[in-house]
Amino acid sequence: MGIHYNQDGELLDYLVDPAPFKFAGGHAQRTQRPGPGIEIDEAAVERMAALGHRWRNPLWRRDDGSFTEW
Repeated sequence: MGIHYNQDGELLDYLVDPAPFKFAGGHAQRTQRPGPGIEIDEAAVERMAALGHRWRNPLWRRDDGSFTEW
């Protein structure tokens, strides 16, 4: 969540109610719902699947031209 390169496809974009992922004091709040307490917004998933994506791992180079990684 909130990763700089993840635009128009955040985890919370696919949830009916993002409340289970709200953090307080560095922790997610416990929910009374079953499992992780989330409901997937299937229509949002289908919309994004129809659009597709072209995410690629960022490529960085050092001053000497060599490749570097995360």
